[in-house]
Amino acid sequence: MSYKKFTFKITLIGDGAVGKTSLITAYIEKRFKFDYLPTFGANIMKKDFAIPEKNAVASINFWDIAGQPSFKSLHKTFFGGSNGTLLVFDVTQPHTFESLAEWHKRFKKFGSKKAPGVVVANKIDLKRKIKTDQAKAFADKIGYYYIETSALQNRNVTEAFQYLLDNLLPK
Repeated sequence: MSYKKFTFKITLIGDGAVGKTSLITAYIEKRFKFDYLPTFGANIMKKDFAIPEKNAVASINFWDIAGQPSFKSLHKTFFGGSNGTLLVFDVTQPHTFESLAEWHKRFKKFGSKKAPGVVVANKIDLKRKIKTDQAKAFADKIGYYYIETSALQNRNVTEAFQYLLDNLLPK
């Protein structure tokens, strides 16, 4: 039996220290790393999936994009060819939410204008400063799916990535 093969590029974008690397690690390795090391440039991880109900195999390349302003000049290269994105912010740091509009604008400029996206409210296990309805309204405004996650507790992490995968595979 021959399988259909798909390869996708998914970018995780947002300010530094919002938990992008932790989300990917929780998703792929099912664990949380407590030591924080900032991403320099981009960190690329890969995961292969068997999708028996579609008689397919999908290979996903996750591009964890550094959130520091010094890497803005690389966004064109990093965002190019992306099939979907997770736009991540930290619910305890309002400035990370406020910068989402700029991240989204840059992704639409350099990435695919039609790529599905997810606004991810991360670190919901901590004392939040951004309300759900405020973040959901932003996601609705830009046409992205909204989900709240905790990489530490691995809460809704799989669901965030699964939404993109479901929207990338042909129906």
